[in-house]
Amino acid sequence: PRYYQQIAINRTVEAIARNEGNNRHLLVMATGTGKTYTAFQIIYRLWKSGQKKRILFLADRTALIDQTIRGDFRHFKEAATVIKNKQIDTAYNIYLALYQGLSDNKSPDADAYRQFSRDFFDLVIVDECHRGSAREDSKWREILEYFQSATHIGLTATPKETKEVSSSEYFGDPLYTYSLKQG
Repeated sequence: PRYYQQIAINRTVEAIARNEGNNRHLLVMATGTGKTYTAFQIIYRLWKSGQKKRILFLADRTALIDQTIRGDFRHFKEAATVIKNKQIDTAYNIYLALYQGLSDNKSPDADAYRQFSRDFFDLVIVDECHRGSAREDSKWREILEYFQSATHIGLTATPKETKEVSSSEYFGDPLYTYSLKQG
């Protein structure tokens, strides 16, 4: 990892290890500075140490999931899977999914994420967390609330702070920020 990624990784792993009752964390890193690689490193360290056994990586675009599983997450090999067509197989440790692939706007009974028990995941990574998950009344937020016993880590280059939407209200103040200017 680059020096700034190492700082983000260390701060996040240390915050999770301290377990001071806060299980939501935010990393703000400029576009192109390796948020996904940083997430991989965090997941790998927590998973290998046995501290986090089942992990969900959420994104809002197919390209992000495809790029992630073929790129940085390829090292997880057969431990990782991509949830597609709302088909759930609980035999894996690391899951990558689209919000839209886990929820159903027409019928809450068809929400694929409900096929998992509420405490199935120990860690949920939310890529581009400033989008749907930042809005309190979003369908995407329902997924996070369903898995509320897991540690949640939000990743974004552009945290949202408006009257209606707040990244920091949900995730808290950033554990680490690496700005575009720094990058």
